[in-house]
Amino acid sequence: MQGYPWSPDTARRQRGFALLIVLWAMVLLSLLFTRLVAAGRSEVEIASNLRRSAQLQAQADGLLQNVIFGLLSGSTRQGSVNGAVRRIRLQGATAAVSVDNLAGRINPNLASPALLEALLHVVGADATTARDVAEAIVDWRSPDAQGRYEAPQYRAAGLSYIPAGSPFQSVAEVGLVLGMTPGLLGRLAPHLSVYNMNTPNPVFADPLTLQALKDAGMGGAEPGGRQPLRIVAVDVAVRTADGAEASRVADVQLNTSGTATGFRILTWQTLR
Repeated sequence: MQGYPWSPDTARRQRGFALLIVLWAMVLLSLLFTRLVAAGRSEVEIASNLRRSAQLQAQADGLLQNVIFGLLSGSTRQGSVNGAVRRIRLQGATAAVSVDNLAGRINPNLASPALLEALLHVVGADATTARDVAEAIVDWRSPDAQGRYEAPQYRAAGLSYIPAGSPFQSVAEVGLVLGMTPGLLGRLAPHLSVYNMNTPNPVFADPLTLQALKDAGMGGAEPGGRQPLRIVAVDVAVRTADGAEASRVADVQLNTSGTATGFRILTWQTLR
């Protein structure tokens, strides 16, 4: 039978070729193993971060619940409900907690154009912006669609929405009015609440709100005394030394009838 001639050189070439295949297979297996190890480490790290984030969020939520129970039991003094930030040391973290009585805030659904303009001005808006945005806020909440800032103006500005023609459902919704910017809303929001159904009580108002009341000719409003707490804003932020953070912000109605807990959560959100 005729075949290929065999020689020692042929055998060496075959062995070399086989060795090269083995080496390439080992390299490929090594790369595959490295990728699998890296992917596994990444999954472990993600799972660890998620677990840590959940733990921090649970701490923030627990602190907020403690604040509510303290207010209901009276162990938290009403005088401390003034928006001041209180620092609390935790194991491996620090918490910043503040409680504010919403009776001192301005309701954008009820405030007069003059009061809205005054508040916008004291938080940093120039006179023209303060006047125009205050008018846009009133036009947004008004059902008659007869103002200067109605559907045509929103469409002309390239916006995909038009004024609701109904009360604001949240302070965040105020950010949608024509002329409002994120920066201006950020300065305005701490002085607003859609839950205070009365004139801002100067006893609980912060200095900027007091100035706005004065500028709008409402500086002599009846303080109303130290009324029982009804609705408060609670802000809790938990932060670790390496920068991990979780937060919870809630508006809470206290001493509610018809509830087993004695309170009702009106808003419950994370802002950070």
